[in-house]
Amino acid sequence: AGEASASVLASALGWGLTAGAMAIYTPMIATTLAKKNADGMSVSTWSLNLSGFLIFVVYHIRNGYSLSTFLDFAALGLQSAVLLALTARYQRALPPIALLPAASLAAASLLPTAFLGPLQGVAAFITSVALVPQVWRNFAARSRGGWSPISAALSTGGNAARIFTTLTLAEGNPILLAQFAACLLLNGVLLVQALVWD
Repeated sequence: AGEASASVLASALGWGLTAGAMAIYTPMIATTLAKKNADGMSVSTWSLNLSGFLIFVVYHIRNGYSLSTFLDFAALGLQSAVLLALTARYQRALPPIALLPAASLAAASLLPTAFLGPLQGVAAFITSVALVPQVWRNFAARSRGGWSPISAALSTGGNAARIFTTLTLAEGNPILLAQFAACLLLNGVLLVQALVWD
């Protein structure tokens, strides 16, 4: 009965995370559109985020994991795509790293199943380091770099919850757990930056 209750709770939490993820980057999208300015935002961060989210979603689909374990990342991927496009447009720059999401999607979709585990490891690494350019940029400018405190708080809480859902619904996958722990840490840093600067 205890395992069944934990599974139901984890599934409900996963769906709750999906609902929250539908709008997690909305404050940044709205601000960027209103100001017609993406100064402080990192094209590298959005390219890496989108790449990791794409691999993550395809990995879960191809492994047959429950929809509640990854739909939030599909929503985050869509919003990351919007922010990547807006940042590139307003900064009038499209560095080569902006092509990484297309290559990531192709690799995750076309590689044989035997490569999915290692590819998810790559996605975990990509997603974990995706925030580093933004964190570094914020430190250098002593600014939150357009990062919303609401988005940072939701991301920090969401990664903490994802650790629980992964333990319960995705068989405690160590690659996913490492990814969520690293993202929890980096989103926590962004939250502190967003609260202290600007």
